[in-house]
Amino acid sequence: MTTPRSRARRSTNAVVIYLIILVSFQVFLVTVAVEGFMVGDKRVAWSAAAVSVALAAASAFFARTLRH
Repeated sequence: MTTPRSRARRSTNAVVIYLIILVSFQVFLVTVAVEGFMVGDKRVAWSAAAVSVALAAASAFFARTLRH
């Protein structure tokens, strides 16, 4: 039988793992955006930058969720 405390711990662990994945993907996208700007491919650079900003917002939301 699972207790509410163990369920809360599992959900917190899931959010931490999801947060790590989001931040890792964001680092990759920032790298793609910088490379796109250096090569001169503005379309790829701005697209990657926009998705990176969206992931930063999602990461901030999940980090805030962990605090509460």
